[in-house]
Amino acid sequence: MRADELICQVIWIYELRKRKDRQMEKKKVDWLKLKKLEQKPEEKYVTVTMPESSYRAFNCMIDYPITGWHERDETAMGRAEWNKELYPLPEAYRRREGTPRGKIMGYTLEDCAFYPGVKHKYWIYTPAQYDGKTPADLILFLDGQMHIAPVLGKQPPMKDGRRRIMSDLLEEVPADGEVVLPADTNNVTDLLDNLIADGKIPLTIAVFLTPGYPGPGEPVYGTGKGVTNRSVEYDTVSDWFARFLAEEFLPLALEGYAITANPMGHSVVGLSSSGIAGFATAWYDNHLFGNVILGSPSFGNIRGGNIWPSVIRTTDEKKNLRTCMCVGKYDADIIFGDWILADRDVASALNYRDYDFRLIINEMGHSLTFLKYMIPQALAWFYHGEDVCEEHCTVIRPYPLVTELK
Repeated sequence: MRADELICQVIWIYELRKRKDRQMEKKKVDWLKLKKLEQKPEEKYVTVTMPESSYRAFNCMIDYPITGWHERDETAMGRAEWNKELYPLPEAYRRREGTPRGKIMGYTLEDCAFYPGVKHKYWIYTPAQYDGKTPADLILFLDGQMHIAPVLGKQPPMKDGRRRIMSDLLEEVPADGEVVLPADTNNVTDLLDNLIADGKIPLTIAVFLTPGYPGPGEPVYGTGKGVTNRSVEYDTVSDWFARFLAEEFLPLALEGYAITANPMGHSVVGLSSSGIAGFATAWYDNHLFGNVILGSPSFGNIRGGNIWPSVIRTTDEKKNLRTCMCVGKYDADIIFGDWILADRDVASALNYRDYDFRLIINEMGHSLTFLKYMIPQALAWFYHGEDVCEEHCTVIRPYPLVTELK
């Protein structure tokens, strides 16, 4: 990420908090004199305080040039579906006659205080058995459009002949009123219908949230420029997105719903950048989410995510956190880092701090398919203690530290 991008982002957050008469957090902070602003030349400099995590992220940034897609990066991302025949989705994804079907309602959050001028779409799945009184568990799907758009036949366009960018379809995906998903599309709501009916998970409300738009797109690649705020929301190392969820979005979206107060009954799911965002959400708002399911989480240095192993290792406070994440043997190895190395580093940090985790290394690439394959296994682990499958996978679990060996 370029330094001036982060500066603009910090100023934007600072201005937002100033407008809202908020004080910057009085954690361990440092003063930072920022460079000349690009958006408003009349405002030459500003000094702000930042949470320690954001300050540390700022100091580890690389001054990336805007170079567009590297050919080798394009090749790496093109391996996403390699060997997918090894991981057929379980029967639980198939719609069954006689199984009560939940309802999906779509909504649009036209604007928000945490990301002014940015729109979000979301869908809420309510199981048929929900009576409005019995508290239900909660599962939040970040990058919610990934589970809705393809099922509706909305395929993302090619970007200059390059890989498909799901975020570019945010304006197209319907999110107004009831959404009926066709049968036999391996969608997650059919999975939830079946798991709830079979008693394999408790009554569960699911929320599918898109990243916001418009936004600056991704550093370096610039994908989704002018369309998506995904990287700003998901890749930024701070509690800002977690606070957006906890303080603004979820209270609005779940108004009137009875949701269990136990964070171990709340799960967050994400892929790639929304994977690291899911982890950050559970880390910073641990009273809200205790379980995370991550597909190829982006713990590389997109916007400083490579500092997470250090954050985990140096945080004495123990979170109530269970992490189930997967990464492909042929996953991303791009300008931002090597995903297998980055995710293993996070797993090692979790192990160092005695967290319960599973890292599943599969034979695929940067894949939504394997994340969907893993979701029912992760839920079975969370709710019943059933361990994840090792077929065609290498599973890393908590292991003794060298200092503990006899």
